Amino acid sequence: MSEVSTDYVIVGAGIFGASLAWTLARAGHSVTVLERREVASGASGGPGHRGVRANNRDLRELPLAVRALQIWPTLTELLGTDSGFERLGGLSLGELERVGGTHGRVTLAARAAVQNAFGARTEILDAAGVREKLPDVSDKVIYALYSPNDGIADHNVATRAFAQAAVALGATLIEGANVQAVQSVAQGGAQVTLSDGRVFAARRAVVLAANTQVPKLLREAFGLQLPVWSFNPQVAQLRVSRDLKLDYLINHSNRTLSIKRADADHITVTGGAVGRWDDETETGNTDLSTLSASLTALTATFPRTATDTEVTHLDASRADSSAVDQIPIIDRVPGHDSVLYATGWSGHGFAIGPAVSEAVAEWLVSGQRPDVLAPFGVARFRL
Repeated sequence: MSEVSTDYVIVGAGIFGASLAWTLARAGHSVTVLERREVASGASGGPGHRGVRANNRDLRELPLAVRALQIWPTLTELLGTDSGFERLGGLSLGELERVGGTHGRVTLAARAAVQNAFGARTEILDAAGVREKLPDVSDKVIYALYSPNDGIADHNVATRAFAQAAVALGATLIEGANVQAVQSVAQGGAQVTLSDGRVFAARRAVVLAANTQVPKLLREAFGLQLPVWSFNPQVAQLRVSRDLKLDYLINHSNRTLSIKRADADHITVTGGAVGRWDDETETGNTDLSTLSASLTALTATFPRTATDTEVTHLDASRADSSAVDQIPIIDRVPGHDSVLYATGWSGHGFAIGPAVSEAVAEWLVSGQRPDVLAPFGVARFRL
């Protein structure tokens, strides 16, 4: 079959792949995006909303989170369509003086000082301050870290908006494209071969952005073994009373709980809950024991939900990838500079996606890795 050539070929049309395609196309580069299924069919899609936060971020991700929170509010105008983002403010609640050696009220001053130093505006709220924002919260909650710039986004809307905007700028998007092989070429650049025999050449670089598929592609093409695995976050959608005030991105420092308001009548509850994932069949199933733990955390934090809540939907069908140190891996393939990859997002990729795309685009064009991406290289594992 004849070869199709563009400056860049991106494998995967989740939030990172779609936003990178838009960023590169906006800068005047030709781009082809190859998606195995359809846009937002993986971790960047599914029910509910995703948190977009700097609050309580790993410090290695915090510069990206701060930059992402500058980008997100501009996207509806830049993309020419709704980006799905809402700036609500984020609350990280707490009940205990100390939670091991890492969390608790004793850590608040240090956390707030560091986050503010990085540009992530953060305030410490006492019990009265928390109740002013969340009147129905448990009396056991005695403090919160509040980040007013945090928010939520509808990941389906955002990912598709990026993809549509990239296509509008001239990028080619091909769905149902099953990648069979990836290789760099001697004369520079790289190429991707599909299972149907089609070949897509990248004059400058191939970017593997297919999240859970990236480790397999790297292993088969280059013998690169990454310390990552797949997992499937479980999302519960609940019907709640309209007058239950939960109008923030809400997390809990000592309970496995994250709450986002989906609409006037519903919330989504996540926060580390996972379903059952089968690597062989690439299917995820819900786990009722995990749901029970999530509901226990919810009712402990907001007692009213014990009698004023109904589970309307439960989903664990979308896989994400997790790295051993719980931050993403973003790097070039050793010895193959024309192939760059990103995986191991560890549940953190959606929020920082636009900032990562901006930095990766700079790297691709300039040839120099931006400092903000230095912590995410594969060399940190010494493998």
